[in-house]
Amino acid sequence: MSIFAFGGSIGFALGPVVATALVTKFGIPGVGYLMVPTILLAGLFLFSLPAMGKITTRASAGGRKGAYGMHEGKEDDWKHFGVLTVLLVGRSIAFYGLNTFLALFWIDILGQSKTAASLALSVLFIVGATGTLAGGNLADRIGFKKIIQVSFLILPILLFALSVTRNATLALLLLLPIGVFLFLPNSPMVILGQRYLPNRMGLASGVTLGLAVSVGGIVAPFLGRLADNTSLAAAVQVLAVVIILPAIFSFFLVDK
Repeated sequence: MSIFAFGGSIGFALGPVVATALVTKFGIPGVGYLMVPTILLAGLFLFSLPAMGKITTRASAGGRKGAYGMHEGKEDDWKHFGVLTVLLVGRSIAFYGLNTFLALFWIDILGQSKTAASLALSVLFIVGATGTLAGGNLADRIGFKKIIQVSFLILPILLFALSVTRNATLALLLLLPIGVFLFLPNSPMVILGQRYLPNRMGLASGVTLGLAVSVGGIVAPFLGRLADNTSLAAAVQVLAVVIILPAIFSFFLVDK
């Protein structure tokens, strides 16, 4: 799962740099060039569909429960899945908040250029990509709950420190651990959600990979309104406060 999520993290990392370069050279119409890799990958995916279908068919032939990791006699743990959902939503808000406001924070609060702002955003996601891989590896070794707990306990402190700094170099250094701890629990939470609902893997995946991510996008406009009425630094501080509740809820998780 961490390898799968790594691909998405790299995409987030390259996006700001590529988009900034295209807009700088061609203006806003340059954004249209981002369709090129999209079309190429869509063609590759279409070409690969027959092979994917064969893999799915072979897996299903061994029994539906074995194919999707379901287990006879295991009950769905809705209580702990609900606790996990609180964490997923909290991380989603922090993720989208940083994705939306970090570049603006870099420009308006730290007084840096647009290029530096896009590079800062890319640094966050490049480091986050390594955190994604590390999170999966560490969760396999020491347990899902520990990785999730540590990440949510440290992240509010780092976000608050970022909100009060006015030095670009220090802010960039803070982005390194922020990227790690923001992405470290990503794949462990997805797998833990699937283990909590072994008989509803599709629903578990939909919540952990879909609904929880969408919530962050829904909340982003409200954070933007807050930033307009106060400051971008205050919006980042709200992200730090938002993570505190999931950090508390992380103590009620159980490893499966």
